Amino acid sequence: MMQNKHTETNYTEKNMGFEFRITASLTPGQRQHLEQLLAARPQAPSNMPDTDVRLTNAGLYICQSLRPEAWHGLDALRSYLDAQGVPHAVEEIDD
Repeated sequence: MMQNKHTETNYTEKNMGFEFRITASLTPGQRQHLEQLLAARPQAPSNMPDTDVRLTNAGLYICQSLRPEAWHGLDALRSYLDAQGVPHAVEEIDD
């Protein structure tokens, strides 16, 4: 069996998809609500989800495996931030 010179882990890390940083100043209550919204999202049946979202110190990290749109499939998160009047900035990560 021929081995790829890149390990699966390295390949995944370097080719994760479209990565975005959503910068937002969140209160502890807003963070808790976002955590609940994230926990309520349906889990992908495969090992690699189409969308990976994580809370960070600066706001949110989003990785879209299939689409170059930060908010694709995340209407509830975006609507919550908008309804709360939380200013936020979307930045694509090009590391």
